[in-house]
Amino acid sequence: MRTSRLFTVIDSHTAGHPTRTVMAGIPVLRGDSVREQRDDFRNNHDGLRTLLLHEPRGHAAMAAAVPVASREADQGLFFIFSYVYADMCGHATIGYIASLAATGALPQGFEQNGMSIETPAGIVRVTGTFEAGQLTSVLLRNVPSFVLASDVVSELEGLGTVTCDIAYSGITYALVDADKLDLPFSIDHASRWCRVGLGIKEALNQSGVPKVDSVLFYQSITGGGRHLVILAGNKFDRSPCGTGTSARLAQLHARGQLAVGAHYRAENILGVPFEAKIAELGRGHDGQPAVISEVRGMAHITGFSTLVLETDDPLPAGFLPN
Repeated sequence: MRTSRLFTVIDSHTAGHPTRTVMAGIPVLRGDSVREQRDDFRNNHDGLRTLLLHEPRGHAAMAAAVPVASREADQGLFFIFSYVYADMCGHATIGYIASLAATGALPQGFEQNGMSIETPAGIVRVTGTFEAGQLTSVLLRNVPSFVLASDVVSELEGLGTVTCDIAYSGITYALVDADKLDLPFSIDHASRWCRVGLGIKEALNQSGVPKVDSVLFYQSITGGGRHLVILAGNKFDRSPCGTGTSARLAQLHARGQLAVGAHYRAENILGVPFEAKIAELGRGHDGQPAVISEVRGMAHITGFSTLVLETDDPLPAGFLPN
């Protein structure tokens, strides 16, 4: 067998959504910041993203965490998806920490002090809960989150008027009350929610409001909410979504419905939860009033692999059916 590429990866899922942590095989990237290194990867090595995440090695919902050096934090990390790059990803950060724990690669002192991680969105902090030396949960303290626009209205054919709030939490979300739409809120109807979410995203992004990356549908439950995040096209987040949960906390606080320190249980449509709260108030990158959220979840390892590209592979970049 003649190979041109080898990648050491650890696969995990965080409440159902996959993360592929790339432990080895990525070339040295140029740039002083994690954002600059991510941009170098995107501009000069994007074929590695499709090789790692598209079929036949990946699939449409696959995400990956790529560790890099940081001058500002204990570790740098950026995020790649089968279809896009994201400045921040909560579920993948949790998956990365679980992958380090599974291989004994957590930095010295993590159990007592946690670690800081520089992402393209800014520096986040993670800590862990341990039982008998085993990691049982990861707590992510996210970048400042804040509402960009409230009660934004769009018109959708077949659904009529849809109202949403728009919030930033590392990426930008439109937050829509699922109970206002006449659709069953279950995974059996995920494809219908994907179509609706894509329609809302397209309508908003053509209207001049702050550009939306994803649409978070929420359904209120006692003590929290159920979440379904539509990413793009036929792609949805299987987890309750870490950054999406942060955006929801910012929305609730802005509406006077969630106080600092109050807990919020975020469930995915499979019923698997994250636990979250507003840890304190802060300021956004332009000085906006913001919340500093903490989201707790856990990832589970699904595989340890060496991914290979043979020199005569007819599909070196992989493929991704629509």
